[in-house]
Amino acid sequence: MPTMTRNNWRSRGLLLGVAAALVAILMGCGTSDRTNAQEERFVGIGKPKLSSSGLYTASVKFGPEENSVKTWIAVINDTSGTEVFRDDYAYSPRHRLTITWLSGHDQLWILSSDVGTSHIDRQPDGTWKKIDITPETLGEVPAEINQYRHR
Repeated sequence: MPTMTRNNWRSRGLLLGVAAALVAILMGCGTSDRTNAQEERFVGIGKPKLSSSGLYTASVKFGPEENSVKTWIAVINDTSGTEVFRDDYAYSPRHRLTITWLSGHDQLWILSSDVGTSHIDRQPDGTWKKIDITPETLGEVPAEINQYRHR
């Protein structure tokens, strides 16, 4: 049986360390359940999300191309599939963009590192209105949403 030299042990230890790191990366080590749950709440292309009442679905549609990049447009539909809101702004996916419902409310939030933060609310007459957050109204952002704001 061959004798293991110090260099052999170091090489074997280095190889095992690299293999363990690779396995950890491939298995998503360091990704908490909370992060996975957060990701699950976000609206994206092909990832529509139902509002808490179950009456509305938020989705993202492709908008016009800008500088060879397809933009994203936020859309809200009711349970019959009728579009009740279509954002008038096309967001670039080159910037961080988070779209999510506020828990317990039919209020959709759009957080863009490029454009800023806004929410979309159903009005008493049944229409939907987008309201931009300004420096004066920044304190009105719910803590649940504020944690996702792009600083």
